[in-house]
Amino acid sequence: MSRTRLAIGSLLTAAAVAAAISQPLPAVASTHVIHVRERAAIRNLPVAAHSHAGSYDRTADFGDWIEQGGGCDTRAVVLKTESLKPTTQNSNCTIETGKWFSYYDATTYTSGSAVQIDHTVPVENVWISGAWRWTQATRVRYYNDLGDSRTLVAVDSHDNESKGDQDPTTWIPAHGKCRYVRSWVAVKTRWHLRVTAQEKSRLSQLAASCPNPTLTITRAVVLYH
Repeated sequence: MSRTRLAIGSLLTAAAVAAAISQPLPAVASTHVIHVRERAAIRNLPVAAHSHAGSYDRTADFGDWIEQGGGCDTRAVVLKTESLKPTTQNSNCTIETGKWFSYYDATTYTSGSAVQIDHTVPVENVWISGAWRWTQATRVRYYNDLGDSRTLVAVDSHDNESKGDQDPTTWIPAHGKCRYVRSWVAVKTRWHLRVTAQEKSRLSQLAASCPNPTLTITRAVVLYH
């Protein structure tokens, strides 16, 4: 293929990604709600080796925060929702102050710049756990998922950056371990994601020392290539 055709193809791909990110989330809903005990949910997680790790590109594959109404993007909505008091914001809907409790380090923060929005299941883990088969629009929906409060959570910057793309076999917060495991299992279940054998074993081990609550999970609609 000529360099000209390659360049045109790259431009078209970039344009398609930009267009998808700039559009509101498609109205794809699900009424498939399940109620399952946490340990049973872990047992039900399908096991498969990671796949397509070398082909992951965060921006191209998942996009970025998108506007979710009123000129505010997903990050702003999560910060507003999780703040323990009314937030303040600038004219661009950047959240400046509020009150957030990061359960990862059991600390309260009042500056919007001191907290980050963590994908409980990191996007790279989502990719290698099955999202490489999803349509790009489905991945954008995952990245901006406000349909389940366990998908996105406001936490301290240090822990979010320390965690990176790790799963529970190599990273677990110092505080709120049981909540973290519940959230991880719920998100993987919601989005029809797989786990490795080591991941499943670690989740079972961690859950064994926690209560075994019933999880209410709305299964997301996932579209495949």
